[in-house]
Amino acid sequence: MYAVFSYEQIEANERRLNEYHIVVLLFVRPSVPGAQSIIKEFSYLHHNAKRYCSVYAVGYTNDPERFKSPVSVDGVDSEKWYYSDEEFVEFKRRLEKRIKWKYSGENELLVLKSNPFGASVLNFQNYVAININEGLRKEYISSYSSFMEKLIEASRSYTDARGAVGKASRLSVRQLTELAIKESKRLPGPIREVLKNRLFFKTSRAR
Repeated sequence: MYAVFSYEQIEANERRLNEYHIVVLLFVRPSVPGAQSIIKEFSYLHHNAKRYCSVYAVGYTNDPERFKSPVSVDGVDSEKWYYSDEEFVEFKRRLEKRIKWKYSGENELLVLKSNPFGASVLNFQNYVAININEGLRKEYISSYSSFMEKLIEASRSYTDARGAVGKASRLSVRQLTELAIKESKRLPGPIREVLKNRLFFKTSRAR
């Protein structure tokens, strides 16, 4: 789990890690309904995910001098992290220009893969965007915590599968996210009914 305010920070960190794994971008503004419960999970998410995937909290830093009039929150291990609307907006605008994605305005996450040996270290080819608030409203997921637990477990399976076949992945980002939804959702019926609702679940092929 990392506090980041720029795309370059993520690229630099992924180059340093230099391995194939799942990458999660968290778009959580402290003022949005439900955000505080997600922020309270930052420390646990850091320790739970760090061996299996990289999670980045967009618009945050642990440097108290970096932002003008920041909002402070408890980050990893109660270290103070600082949030800036200005940096959040700049990041999401740059990302919206890079890929076919528009921020929902609510608590949201993007799931993608790292590409450590490619020209671009982040692989958005099959990314998945999850509107957390919409998923909770529709009861497609029982809770944010449950969904993230299943997603990290799926990321662990992905890593194990990759180890069995070298550096080639056998599971796509979409497959991993579908697995997490299947394991944590409360809505009865086949998973395709969940995937029909594009307000909740969007992929790079949604447009």
